[in-house]
Amino acid sequence: MDRVRELLARQRADLLDRWDRQLLAAASAGFGLDAATAEVLPALLDALDRALERRFRAVPAETPPLKAHARRAAIQSSLLGDFLFDAVLERVPQLNAAEQRGLTDALAHAAVEVLVAGALERESLRRRRDSARLARLAHDLRNSLTAARLAFDLLKRRGAVPDTRAGRLLEASLRRMRDGIEDTLLDEALAAADLRSSSVRLGPVLAYAHSEAPELGASDKKVTVVLQSPGARLSVRADPRVVRPAVRGLLRAALQVARQGATIRVRAVAARDKARVAVEVNGCRKLPGNRLPDLPALALARLAARAHGGSLSARLGPDSGCEFRLALPRVQRH
Repeated sequence: MDRVRELLARQRADLLDRWDRQLLAAASAGFGLDAATAEVLPALLDALDRALERRFRAVPAETPPLKAHARRAAIQSSLLGDFLFDAVLERVPQLNAAEQRGLTDALAHAAVEVLVAGALERESLRRRRDSARLARLAHDLRNSLTAARLAFDLLKRRGAVPDTRAGRLLEASLRRMRDGIEDTLLDEALAAADLRSSSVRLGPVLAYAHSEAPELGASDKKVTVVLQSPGARLSVRADPRVVRPAVRGLLRAALQVARQGATIRVRAVAARDKARVAVEVNGCRKLPGNRLPDLPALALARLAARAHGGSLSARLGPDSGCEFRLALPRVQRH
């Protein structure tokens, strides 16, 4: 193989000169080629030289990991392809040229398919490990923030923390950080389809969202949040870890677009095989063209709806109202 490399190296200038003359002849005959095509031969010679160099040689120790893996994969693929090709010819020696070319193409295709599948599997495994490690870290951080919020609330009740703007900002920051971590963990669970569905009653879920309204900004905007409790039997088939923050996200989005002094109504009703949570705003802030602004608070609810076979929609009224609806599979009672 080294002799072949040396021969190609000696003939490189002559080969490139002949290639350039062919390109000029093609251009003068009206068949001009683009720049990328003109660079095919130099690139091919470089690739061939690398292939001859690495085919039967160990990968140097100083080679970067990704490049070393690519080289080993190329060597293994080439050796395996040659082995299979020779094995087939031994058993079917009468293969004609067209059949041999077809076999070569099929082996190349199979080698690429196997190598790509292996690379994707290894990357998927690495990502799962990274996600698990980050999830553990996020759980620890979330628990620490929960403890900090509980300690802050206790100090407030004892009067150790005055009701000042700085104190309110600190409390809001702790809440937003914990909510952000919670949403991130749930995003990971939804992306990995790691759902644990069970029967979830909507009454407590809506009551929890209603209790969170002051912390979500209802008091600051002087917004009244009215809860219409659903029947005790209205339940959905979903992951309980996801339903509560998804409904809270609906209320958060409603508070983001609500005008000062508006009223928000939260309710849940049965609709065929679905249960629909509706959050209605009677005074909704809109963009020109009767459009709602971008609402990141709905991102988790949208993912939850899609993962459970439900739906999420935002409806605009003819006046200043708007409504957000989350539909999830309903548990049928007999």
